Amino acid sequence: MKIMSEEEYNSRIVKIAEQITKDDTSLDEQNPEKLQRYYDYVKNNYKLEGEPATQIVNEAFLYLKLKNSKDVDPIKEGDQFGAGFS
Repeated sequence: MKIMSEEEYNSRIVKIAEQITKDDTSLDEQNPEKLQRYYDYVKNNYKLEGEPATQIVNEAFLYLKLKNSKDVDPIKEGDQFGAGFS
C-alpha cells in the first residue's frame, strides 16, 4: 500500500468535504446508510476501505465543522483536534 503525502491526504479530505457540501448533508449526520455514500466514494476514488475510509470521511466532516466555525482556521489549527489537515 502506497503511503500518501500529507498534501495528498489533505486534498482528499477537501474533495470529500466538497461532495458532502454538494449533497447538502448535515455535518452531524449519523445515519450509516447516508454515510455509506462517502465510504463508497473513498473506496471507488482512493481505493481505501475499512478504518482508513472511515477516518478520512470523519476528517472531512470535522474539516467542514471547523471551516464553518468563526473562531477557528481548520488548516492552521486542525492538528489541535487530531485532524490530519494542518
